[in-house]
Amino acid sequence: MKLVRTLSRITVAALAASVVVGSFGVGVASAAPTPEDVDRLSGRLAALADVDVSSDPAVAEEQLKSTTTEQLALPDSGPASMRVSGDSVAVTVYYSTPPVAADIEALAALGTVDSVAAKYLVIGATIPTSNLEAVAALEHVQSVQETLTPGSSGTAWNGAIAPTVTETDTETDAPSEASADADACRAVPANLAEPLNVPLARELYGLDGEGVRIGIISDSFDHAAELLPSTPAEDVAAGMLPGEGTPCGYEQPVEVLMESTAPASDEGRGMAQLVHSIAPGATLLFASGWDGQAGFAEAVERLTAAGADIIVDDVSYYDEPIFQDGVPSNAVNDAVALGIPFFSSAGNTTSIGTQGESAGRVISSWEAPEYRPTTCPASVTDLLPESGSASVDCMDFDPSAGQDPTNTLTYPDLESRGFTAITMLQWAEPVGAATNELAVFVLDDSGTVVEASLAGNAGSPIQIAGFQPSAGDYDYVIVRDTSDGVPALNPRVKMIFMGSYLQAAEYSKSTGGDIVGPSIFGHNGTPAVVSVSAANAATPTELERFSSTGPTTLYFEPFPSTNALPEPISGAPTLTSLDGGWTNFFGSPVAGQPGVYSFTGTSAAAPAAAAVTGLGLQLDPGATPQELRDALTDTAVPIDSIVESVSVADSAGAGLVDAVGFLAALPASTPIPTPTVEPTVTPTLEPTTAPTAVPVSPTGVPVPGVETLVPVPATSTPAPSAGDKLASTGEDAPLGLAALVGALVLAAGITILTLRRRTGER
Repeated sequence: MKLVRTLSRITVAALAASVVVGSFGVGVASAAPTPEDVDRLSGRLAALADVDVSSDPAVAEEQLKSTTTEQLALPDSGPASMRVSGDSVAVTVYYSTPPVAADIEALAALGTVDSVAAKYLVIGATIPTSNLEAVAALEHVQSVQETLTPGSSGTAWNGAIAPTVTETDTETDAPSEASADADACRAVPANLAEPLNVPLARELYGLDGEGVRIGIISDSFDHAAELLPSTPAEDVAAGMLPGEGTPCGYEQPVEVLMESTAPASDEGRGMAQLVHSIAPGATLLFASGWDGQAGFAEAVERLTAAGADIIVDDVSYYDEPIFQDGVPSNAVNDAVALGIPFFSSAGNTTSIGTQGESAGRVISSWEAPEYRPTTCPASVTDLLPESGSASVDCMDFDPSAGQDPTNTLTYPDLESRGFTAITMLQWAEPVGAATNELAVFVLDDSGTVVEASLAGNAGSPIQIAGFQPSAGDYDYVIVRDTSDGVPALNPRVKMIFMGSYLQAAEYSKSTGGDIVGPSIFGHNGTPAVVSVSAANAATPTELERFSSTGPTTLYFEPFPSTNALPEPISGAPTLTSLDGGWTNFFGSPVAGQPGVYSFTGTSAAAPAAAAVTGLGLQLDPGATPQELRDALTDTAVPIDSIVESVSVADSAGAGLVDAVGFLAALPASTPIPTPTVEPTVTPTLEPTTAPTAVPVSPTGVPVPGVETLVPVPATSTPAPSAGDKLASTGEDAPLGLAALVGALVLAAGITILTLRRRTGER
């Protein structure tokens, strides 16, 4: 966008006047950049390329971080911040063809290559700002974008809104006598197991996850930015993780395949503890997804190559497309096509209004079926002479006959608490081929522009803006550059307001084709993934009020295609699992329980669901992702919606995971013991419609000279492994005949009894 790109250069140039000039001494440009090459840089990277910084790396880092905070509408650290190290910035380089060795070498000469996902046309790198234009000039480079720090869906990211764990919660979560005995070797009880029906499931089928390999993608495993209450070695000694010397007897070590290049929170280790508490016999693998979209794709490929039978992640990328499968979603789709079920956290982005007409409504997002042009506020048009842009128009937020170029949002005081309100703006055009150039502006109550997003690369339909509001109202404006004429297409437009902070929104109700509320996005809600919402272990039939809602809808074929889908495809969420899982280091301290921490968020719910599925794969090693998905959703316990105005399907999916019902629904299900269950009269539960089969196909681009695994369609039935062993591990599968009907009848009685215990006797 000319308007915003020019504004960024004006403000950064003013800042640069007070900056000491210095050389980086890293690499030499292989080609002189042209104006066309510069346009391959995102607006933020073009702005950073204009800044002369100190030769002292420490000073340079502070200068660049100051620039990103004050001029580039991004927080200085945490989610959605630019990753600055010394005089360099982390970037994602998009190629027009799969990058080969020569492309990687050319990029490495200009900086550091962090992750390579050639199949998906991207490389993650850390580049000195003086070399950014040279990177854009490299052969086959299509665009260069900043790699924003991802968000996760756990306590570390969402601590500002995570529910406080009270003494009452502690008492409710207290383990029963039976589970306490099972936890005798652990320093902290496995409190998610019982409300998910895991102890009974393991007793009936004799399972612990042995022979199943579960891959985890999160921020870091053992690379925390600060000292934590425990180390991985101490976790093993405490029985919280498997490994040599554990008191629980599970000595298979966690395999760390790929650690984060930057310090993080070790949330991945917290996820591993929750998986181990439900499927202690499973082998755990970890690969960091903290190095951007390219890093996520590489993590999936490494886990796949290492024989992962299941993969679960809790990472969200702010520059990931929402109307089209991008790089992370393509990696997910390919894993599922290879027969690997993939679980992802739905996110913690729901804002439920508390004021005026917004009270009780989910107001986490706003979406219109098309861009409706109207006249911009004067404070926006007044910037035109300064920017050099010829003309703009603005989005009309009013779906009726009236016109309104602003959407007024109400925030609490985030500035004094150091929190950033992050807004994602996207429009329904394919990545790399967008004809519209939009930006989001924020005005205070006096009409002054307090923040504006900066343009992405030419053809990018993605914008991000962040600022720290004080308490009160702010007007959001969507601005379109019409300097080169009014675009022929008025695409669908959506804004997601991240962080669960909003108190009210001027447009708080879906009407006239506009949609308010859904906030699951990217690979966290692509149809092939099992997208997991969260309810707390203390109240398992009530959704967490921050748990993101759906649906998600795709309109285009997966990147890099620019073709529209014949029909839009919707998905997410798939089901609900439990958070509030106890760890010995990660989360919020539990009152009255020294050394116990409650891990909340959909980041905790997703690994719990994946662990239950691990038990199912041990029972039925030949089960396909679709068969596992069907068994989970067909037997899920119905629960209420997050609020009355949102459907159950869009907030809870099929319902709450039930380990006993899930195992009984698998084709190879045969319980080992046959306990006597007294009949119990309970109300008939309303059935939940199971989702249809999810079509999955490989999405990566063939790479010359690289062997590509041949995917197996998720709906196919694979040939049985030799000797009934898990294909990826060779471990023995449980024996048993197909007494399926009896098992289902038995499990139904047990499930009803257990549901009565969970909901009626609290």
